[in-house]
Amino acid sequence: MKLKTKKMINPKTIKTARGYRLKPETHALISKIQALMKSDQDRAISAACTLLHDELKKNITLIIK
Repeated sequence: MKLKTKKMINPKTIKTARGYRLKPETHALISKIQALMKSDQDRAISAACTLLHDELKKNITLIIK
């Protein structure tokens, strides 16, 4: 009789080291965003960039019109 085994799936995604050199003030802001979101640095930075991008798109659209 064969037993079915479940594959162990690692919940963490594979991340590539990036080596960014950021100012201490930037690290502090990222830490604050992480705390608000209860997430890791990658998600915090991605969310912040997405929000900034959306705001820039809105403002550029207003300026062009």
